[in-house]
Amino acid sequence: MKKGLATNRSRLLSLITLVCFFAGGALGLIVPQVFTHIGFLGTVYINLLKLMALPIVLCTVFCAAARGARSASGTLGKSLLLFVSLFAVSFAVSGVLFSILSPGVGFSLSGGEPWTGTVADLSLEGFFRSVFSDNIFASLTGGAMLPCILFAFCMGLAAQRVRAERVIALFSELETVFSRMLSYVLYLTPLGVFVLMGRCTSGFGVDALKGALSYVLCAWGGSVLILLLVMVLPLWLICGIDPITYFRKTGRMFLTSLSTCSSAATLPETLRTCREEFGVPENVTGVVAPLGCTVHMCGGAVSFSLLGLFTMQMTGRPVTLGLFLWMLLIAELLNMAAPGIPGGGIVLGATFLSLLGMPDAGLFLGMYAGIYRLLDMSYTSLNVAGDVTAVLLINRWGNRT
Repeated sequence: MKKGLATNRSRLLSLITLVCFFAGGALGLIVPQVFTHIGFLGTVYINLLKLMALPIVLCTVFCAAARGARSASGTLGKSLLLFVSLFAVSFAVSGVLFSILSPGVGFSLSGGEPWTGTVADLSLEGFFRSVFSDNIFASLTGGAMLPCILFAFCMGLAAQRVRAERVIALFSELETVFSRMLSYVLYLTPLGVFVLMGRCTSGFGVDALKGALSYVLCAWGGSVLILLLVMVLPLWLICGIDPITYFRKTGRMFLTSLSTCSSAATLPETLRTCREEFGVPENVTGVVAPLGCTVHMCGGAVSFSLLGLFTMQMTGRPVTLGLFLWMLLIAELLNMAAPGIPGGGIVLGATFLSLLGMPDAGLFLGMYAGIYRLLDMSYTSLNVAGDVTAVLLINRWGNRT
């Protein structure tokens, strides 16, 4: 009875969220001034999700490692291999699509403001320093998720080896408490989605999209193609999850990702979807989903592929196989280093073009920065879809062995 009631509540919440998603987007276009006054509510909602994400991730990863040290270690290795493979496939498929469409050929920019930001200082040393923190408390307060995940994972393995049952029980209880707190926050999802979508559409007029329409359409088209071919199709063929079932169970997660544009803010909903909707056990979900949130970003594959090919087509630079593979390598490294680079996707995009040796692209990056919110909606949604796909494939892989 309780399970059925919870299911009905979840469906009702999903329906209300869907209505608020479209209502907020429509009102943002009709009465944009309203959202200048209530836009802070969207920020509060995202902050609450991020506030709950890190403690839940720490407890979830710790418990997953402590409850099954061998399986958790194996899951970690399989996850990293799968993440790299899915990213490479996504980059290659989207690259073929954008090469055929050639959206940058004949594209010209006039007017507009150039981007005046600075690129990130990416180095192998800096990457490892960001991953292996010398102060776990600084990582916690700074919201650096990857070093926190690794710390919690190692701590869980150690607790299992020394049989620290009381510590394991404490973290298990904390996980339950944090999950209940999260359930209260999720009741605010309709309001948060409504405000965030209204704030998004109120900031974009028709003029802002005229010159960038082809880029936005390519970004969304590439993301949808990767979603269907790389995320949904393998689940249908390998796990027997048909597309209708997949989208029905992930609908609320996608509404959250589209409105927040944050994988970290969507992570609590991603964990809930994997556990409750697909029934994946904790020892798999607790390792794969949090790790994927930080290093597995197939939306980044589409983003970097489109950005590189579009600017090269725009400037008439030929793309050879060697150059394309170099683009893939740089994109993969940037994707892995993204948690340690401040400034988000725009800075990463500028860094990517700089590493490719592109000419001054300040004016193009100005346009890119102006429309990035619309791009990030598709990229983030593809990121979280990739996390769910990885969880389900790793779970299937584990059941076969």
